[in-house]
Amino acid sequence: MTLNEHKKELLSAYEDAQKIAFAPFIFQATAAAKETGLLDALGQSDTGLNIEELAKKSGLTLYAVKILTDILLTAKVIKKENQKYSLSLVGQCLIYDRMTEVNFDFTHHVNYKALSHTKEALKTGRPCGLREFDPSWSTIYPHLKDLPEEVQKAWFAFDHFHSDSADQAAIDLLKNREIRYFLDIGGNTGRFIHKALLNWTKARACLVDLPQQISLMRANTELKAFQDRIDDYPIDWLNDEASLHIDTDIDLIWMSQFLDCFSHSQAVSILKRVRLLSRKYACPIAILEPIVDKQRNAAATLSVASCSLYFSCLANGNSKFFSSDELKSIIDEAGLIVDSVHEPLGVGHSLYLCR
Repeated sequence: MTLNEHKKELLSAYEDAQKIAFAPFIFQATAAAKETGLLDALGQSDTGLNIEELAKKSGLTLYAVKILTDILLTAKVIKKENQKYSLSLVGQCLIYDRMTEVNFDFTHHVNYKALSHTKEALKTGRPCGLREFDPSWSTIYPHLKDLPEEVQKAWFAFDHFHSDSADQAAIDLLKNREIRYFLDIGGNTGRFIHKALLNWTKARACLVDLPQQISLMRANTELKAFQDRIDDYPIDWLNDEASLHIDTDIDLIWMSQFLDCFSHSQAVSILKRVRLLSRKYACPIAILEPIVDKQRNAAATLSVASCSLYFSCLANGNSKFFSSDELKSIIDEAGLIVDSVHEPLGVGHSLYLCR
């Protein structure tokens, strides 16, 4: 490497390092530009807008607009030509791409304050960021219904976006199986159950989850027409003595983005308990997860890896999104056999069919 090439590489690394150092500034400037309508105004303009026009359309002062445009210009969210600003491709992704929107809102409304507790969470193994909502909470799951409306909306939008397309792809993949009765373990509000019962018209479902999540499922208006086809089984998997006693023949045990809510040892314990039902009824266990090292591109890999801090700071303090080796290790330790792996499904999930 020549001296000039080394200097160029060093300068690029220096620039990347500053992006990390000032990432919160860039993020909050972008959030303000989104929420005041400044980015939308630029998106709706064919010719670009100057400072005065942006101030008028956003309701901000000239000072505020100058602050935001200076930051967003250097962050390459917007571009400038002849004293007029317009959206860059990055800016267009931020306001027009649904995946970027739900990821951004999940960071902004659910995680941003909680992430300031990252060091403590990692050192203690507790979701210390939860104190931003209520210091008495020990995990987030029983309290999803108690989150502020804007936070709850962002949480469910994120969860639903990333699971919806994968759920449907998995249902299509299982279409040749006769499914009359299935368990949805950790099914939350019953979103997968809704899709499954639409496709498996003769099937019944059983939601296995915390009592609070079962209440959310029963109140889910999407499921109003299906409630008589849904059973429920309240359980707290963190209780080592908790087990499933189902007397109906089971054709499928479904777990979508469920095991990532538990530590390695907890996930193994849960699968060992579920394995007993799988053996009794000779039914497969379907595990659907976003796997860190099985994503389509670098942007998706960054997204999945970063989201593990949500589990550290808010969810439970001791779980993460798995790598393929980690999930395989959990499955092996639980005494299960992987029959097949299907990936990628939807935005970036992997489906493990086990027995």
